[in-house]
Amino acid sequence: MLDKITFAKRYSKALYEVLEEQNQVEAGLSELLSIKQVFDDNSSLSRVLTDVSFPEDKKESLIKPLIDNSDVEFVKNLLKVLLGANKMDEFTLIVEEFERSYNEKNKIVHADALSVVPLSDEQKQKLTDVFKARVGANEVILDNKVDQSLIGGVILKSSNVIFDGSVKTKINNIKKLLLS
Repeated sequence: MLDKITFAKRYSKALYEVLEEQNQVEAGLSELLSIKQVFDDNSSLSRVLTDVSFPEDKKESLIKPLIDNSDVEFVKNLLKVLLGANKMDEFTLIVEEFERSYNEKNKIVHADALSVVPLSDEQKQKLTDVFKARVGANEVILDNKVDQSLIGGVILKSSNVIFDGSVKTKINNIKKLLLS
């Protein structure tokens, strides 16, 4: 029996490869994210769709609108396969893996900018441009989060990179130097 992550990686990879061959990766990603939003907005949906005591015809009636509204045949097939295998609870993981692969291939990086106050659009753009050049990305999707404990400055966090320009860290580093 495959663990959930391995299962999600295998299915997302297969779906990505098929959609890539058909030049439908962007359309597929868009539909997958839309359907994932339905699951995110209805937290019990995946649980209901995998509940063995819930009638199969009711499961099909719940998932049918998602299948019918999909324009990408392979996304429809994925939903049907997951429903038939009683694996609908794996759908969001598959989409997350698919998006991760898409972002990796297209050099898209998600980053959080922690600051004491919300950043202006101009500040976000400057940070985005600098971070993009620094990590070699084609696109940076920046999310600004407020953290008043920083005193000042900005911390940029991405999946594998952290740039800490916060006043709090600078003060702590000076403290360490003075105490050693």
